[in-house]
Amino acid sequence: MRLSDAGKQPDRARQWQRGALAAIGVSIALIVAVAAAGPSAAVPAFPASPGRPPYLAHLSPSPVLVSFALWLAVITGGAGVGAGLVAVRRGWRPRPRNVIIGSLLAVVALMLVPPVGSTDIFDYAIYGRIAALGHSPYLMTPAQLRATGDPVGAIAPGPWAHIVSVYGPLATATEKAASRLAGPSPALTLFWLKVWNAAAYLAIVAALDLVLRSDAAARARAHLLWALNPLMLLAVMAGGHIDGLAAAAGAAGVLAFRRPTFNNAIVAGILVGAAVAVKAPFALFGVGVAWAARRSPRALAGAGLGAAAVLVPSYLIAGHRALTSLATKGAAGPVDLYEPWQLMYRLLGWAAPSHRVDEIAAIAAVLLAVLLLWRLPDGPPGLPAVRVALALALAWLVTSPQQRPWFDAMLFPLLAAMPATRLDWIALWRLVVASAAELPGVTYYTGLRPLWLSGVNNVISRGLAPLALTGLTVALIWLCVTRRWTPAQAEAAAAREPDRPLPETARKLTQ
Repeated sequence: MRLSDAGKQPDRARQWQRGALAAIGVSIALIVAVAAAGPSAAVPAFPASPGRPPYLAHLSPSPVLVSFALWLAVITGGAGVGAGLVAVRRGWRPRPRNVIIGSLLAVVALMLVPPVGSTDIFDYAIYGRIAALGHSPYLMTPAQLRATGDPVGAIAPGPWAHIVSVYGPLATATEKAASRLAGPSPALTLFWLKVWNAAAYLAIVAALDLVLRSDAAARARAHLLWALNPLMLLAVMAGGHIDGLAAAAGAAGVLAFRRPTFNNAIVAGILVGAAVAVKAPFALFGVGVAWAARRSPRALAGAGLGAAAVLVPSYLIAGHRALTSLATKGAAGPVDLYEPWQLMYRLLGWAAPSHRVDEIAAIAAVLLAVLLLWRLPDGPPGLPAVRVALALALAWLVTSPQQRPWFDAMLFPLLAAMPATRLDWIALWRLVVASAAELPGVTYYTGLRPLWLSGVNNVISRGLAPLALTGLTVALIWLCVTRRWTPAQAEAAAAREPDRPLPETARKLTQ
């Protein structure tokens, strides 16, 4: 299948294009192969349903093979996307239809195999089963369901066994629907949850393609950052994380707000409200829509009414515990081994996790958000909510004490809609580092065998990854200060007089 938009293209782009396609293909194939091989250090075990998805082979691959296969997939995937971005800058224009078909094939393949790199989807299955049985996942824990002898409850993973759901009522509704369709089968429940993720992932592909259809270069770049990005496919599809559902609704809402009219705003509000009803941090997208609507009281009211139309009834139905359970999130689950703040609390001898780190991180998030709102490049024309939503999401993701690669599903659809800048590289290599540090994912580094593999994982998670993430944050701040987001801007910055006035967008954001 040819991906080029024309038979001839600049010679300088061909080598980068071929390298990009080869690396992306190898990366996706490795992820699918690890998943299809069955339970391992990266693939959690569950009772399979013979002849039905998810399909697996029970090959029992070694932790060494699985770990290095996935690390290779992450490195080649990041390199493939990077090479593709260079190729697009040098003139490569892939055929959108073929890119979308390639994304569809990858999504379907990952939908049909077991989850990789995380047990979070098991928690979703259990919360859905609890809801399908008539109980509240905001009151009943996975351990309590397991104690009843329920077959879905039997797959409850240890880290979250005593934690009630920390996700919104719309997330619970999708989990309940999967459980209703699957019945008492854990395997079929996992499959249906992946079906929802597949629909969400492809919805973002379609939305970006539609919004950017008039600009071939922007369209190609967007598909590299999302549709064919192996690291996003790993996080959303292979891992089965619910962030994909929230990202689809939230990104659709932000992209839908093109004009400050009541009707436009109410649609955006409904979609962003749905995202928040899946996962609370997507309220940052709502701030982006509100900012874009600030000069029109009718549009601002429309956005608020749209969000309220989803959030109020869904939380009334779910009950107040759906709100109070959100406070559990900060104290739940194991400490993220590769979050950058550990460099500080290890140096100072603080306990981990530490409330002092949470407070410092919150202050840092606010300061970085202000800096990004002031100095981030201008957003895409005709999409006024994208830039602010991206700035706030990026500030939160960079400074959060909780670092997970699938959280970046919030970032990449917005980044894909922005003009190409050096921010692409910051985001891409953050994702590479976090993905490598998270893997193999199911067996924590203390449980890996042989011991030398545990040591390698420890070096990556507690040494290289936090240092790399800290360095990328410093690079982000440096780009904000210098505003050298593109080579042309770097040259302009070098020649700019000290008293040169700020750009119009920066003046507006600081008023």
